[in-house]
Amino acid sequence: MPARLRLAHVIFIGSSGAALLEVGYASANSPLTFQSGFMRQGAGNPADAGQLALQSLDNFQDLGPGRYRVEVRVNQEYLGPYDIEFAQVGAEALSPCLNVDLLERFGVRLDAVEDPQRLEAGCIHLATLIPNARTEFDGGRLQLSISIPQISMRRDVAGHVDPARWDEGINAAFVNYQLSAQQGSSRYGANNNSQDVYLNTGINLGAWRFRSNLSGSQDGQGERQWSRAYTYAQRDLPGMNANLTLGEAFTGGDVFKSLPIKGVLVSSDTGMLPDTQQAYAPVIRGVALSRARLEVRQNGYPIYSTYVSAGPYEIDDLSTGGGSGELEIVLTEADGQVRRFTQPYATLGNLLREGTWRYSAAAGRYNTNGNLDDPLLWQGTLAWGSGWGSTVYGGLLAGEYYQAANLGIAKDLGAMGAVALDVTRSTAELNTPDLNSAQGTSYAVKYGKTFPTRTSLRFAGYRYSTEGYRDFDEAVRQRSQDSSFRGSRRSRVEAAVYQNIATSSSLNLTLSQEDFWRTDYQRRQFQFSFNTRHKDVTYALYASQSLGDSRPGNDRQVGLSVSMPLDFGHTSSLTFDMQKSGDSFNQRASLSGNLDQNRLSYRAGLANDDGRRQSADLSLGYQTAYGSLGAGLNQGNDYRSLSVNASGAVLAHADGIELGPYLGETAGLVHVPGIKDVGVANSSAARTNDRGYALVPYLRPYRVNQIELETDQLGPEVEIDNGTAQVVPRRGAVVKSTFAARTVNRLVISATFNDKPLPFGAQVHDAENAVIGVVGQAGQVMLSTHDQPQTLSVRWGDQAAQQCALNIDPHSMEQAQGYRLQTLTCR
Repeated sequence: MPARLRLAHVIFIGSSGAALLEVGYASANSPLTFQSGFMRQGAGNPADAGQLALQSLDNFQDLGPGRYRVEVRVNQEYLGPYDIEFAQVGAEALSPCLNVDLLERFGVRLDAVEDPQRLEAGCIHLATLIPNARTEFDGGRLQLSISIPQISMRRDVAGHVDPARWDEGINAAFVNYQLSAQQGSSRYGANNNSQDVYLNTGINLGAWRFRSNLSGSQDGQGERQWSRAYTYAQRDLPGMNANLTLGEAFTGGDVFKSLPIKGVLVSSDTGMLPDTQQAYAPVIRGVALSRARLEVRQNGYPIYSTYVSAGPYEIDDLSTGGGSGELEIVLTEADGQVRRFTQPYATLGNLLREGTWRYSAAAGRYNTNGNLDDPLLWQGTLAWGSGWGSTVYGGLLAGEYYQAANLGIAKDLGAMGAVALDVTRSTAELNTPDLNSAQGTSYAVKYGKTFPTRTSLRFAGYRYSTEGYRDFDEAVRQRSQDSSFRGSRRSRVEAAVYQNIATSSSLNLTLSQEDFWRTDYQRRQFQFSFNTRHKDVTYALYASQSLGDSRPGNDRQVGLSVSMPLDFGHTSSLTFDMQKSGDSFNQRASLSGNLDQNRLSYRAGLANDDGRRQSADLSLGYQTAYGSLGAGLNQGNDYRSLSVNASGAVLAHADGIELGPYLGETAGLVHVPGIKDVGVANSSAARTNDRGYALVPYLRPYRVNQIELETDQLGPEVEIDNGTAQVVPRRGAVVKSTFAARTVNRLVISATFNDKPLPFGAQVHDAENAVIGVVGQAGQVMLSTHDQPQTLSVRWGDQAAQQCALNIDPHSMEQAQGYRLQTLTCR
């Protein structure tokens, strides 16, 4: 096997800086020769004084044809190391010899190849197989970059990562905390003092994740109250594309209402699937008369292309955007005949891609948060993406005194939208004084569509229940004779509408209403907003009514907000608000903005209501690399309130304890050993501490995440071999990325020999005879070395008169902008 190429770099440093001359690859059979005449020497120096440096380049050899283990990237996505044969193609550089197996593993659509006979070759050159495809081979780093048009890639591998690369991360423990305290007083002598704490804690041990949520509060009378939302242990089950949860958790809400449960839960995790299998897309079917090229377009843009053989065909790996639309299918036969078809489609959350499954199973006790029964319960749900744009789903729910069964179907109706229908039958043993048992049926319909007017009916649903139907939680509350049970629900309607108007306006409406049997009681809520922008001024009109039991109208709000940017500060704006809430009307003017690279936020406001009460408020917040701090003051005619708050995250691992602003479900730990204050592009607030650690709060599970350091602000004394890394975390993991880095001394020496600048191209050797620098113009040389005194040798020929020694002591040199500068005489 030919030896690897060693890249040679000659650094030329002149009065204006440094220039880099990089010598590239050459054929192994053609020896390199260089002319030194371009290296202009000073007066008295021979013209070939730099010949020694150039001759050293002749000793390096390029890679020749052969098999090498290289790191492969396809469309900038790292796929790992592969053993690949490389061949010489004419006078060009080496070209990889690919085969059908490698192309399949790289995700190429083999049926999209125009000439399938080319796949039978033992050495496939990609550029001749797929138009506009290309390869780039870096022999110095043994890296192969492959670029393939996305239209020629299989959609079933888009976003898919080999489970062998899933990283369970390191063992660690963490806590996200939010602390707040408020002290208030009024002229009537009443005090309003309180302290609150919210903690989300976790421990990772191998593949297991332990999570808990805890909140506590203390009022002005010193009464403390603690509550816990959940505590569970969880791990993923890659072979089942699911998660196993033990402890206090919540069941899914796809079929039945989500319920708090204390027990065991297994549920599918769509995040483990390729991107195209996570969302619904239609299947295109048809018949080709010959081997034909099939192209799919959406809104005039091509999104898919392949070749189909004569006879029936089926395209089941489309990736479409939006909740609905119309696809154009263009079929070009071998004789040039073109046929066009259209296929409208629509989707809902219930719809799954054909052949995809979603399931869950749970068993345990109802985890009530009050004086209610906690009966045993069991629940199982299943959804299957069947053929012809349909999904069948259903489930069973059983408890100590409750049983329910559900069956439904969702259907893509094309231009008419998407609809889902289901029916649920329940039986409950209530054992109340006026009712022993109840049984009934509930019918539900859901609908969604995007209209040509750019109106998106994102979700509309209606459920009607007979008088004897009960949800599980309703049965528990009625059997426990809880006051929150209002009676049997009769119907519920809900919808969400979004409308784009021109290019700068939008309208949004969500609403829901439910009523009950044998009473005129209703629960209604809605939110309406209209947003528009004219020049730099933003207008927002909004109205809402919350879901509550108060007298109708008391919880209704209508308001108008006008915001305009100001010219001072980093980002600042002035906002005017008018709001009518119930029977009161108030106005507010506020100034807000950010300073110090968005780390410092401020807000000041004045308010007035129809009771002629005035108030003023001032708040400040500061985001650090270790957390957030805030404080606020509110002053009214008859009251005053002062509040402070803090939030952040603490992570404990094998090498110490780190602080950060926050940690999400899946996070990362960056380590740049010994280098502090290095930014991380994944999080604007993250910077390495004194030991070189930083927290990355958010990572996507089961996907390739690029961790990138911000190296543009580092001084010249810091060297980082590679500022990027790729990680593929499992859900809930904390993955660690270590970057090789060091602190070096950068020396810029202006040296003379016999009262003349050192010759251009002369080589500088250290005590081990390794070349550590090359003299540039005016006798200047830049070196990276340790900080101890040493003697360097300079050579520009084999004769004694063409060599000299430099005695350097970095500690005695002047420092400027990270460099150590000195003028020396070479003796």
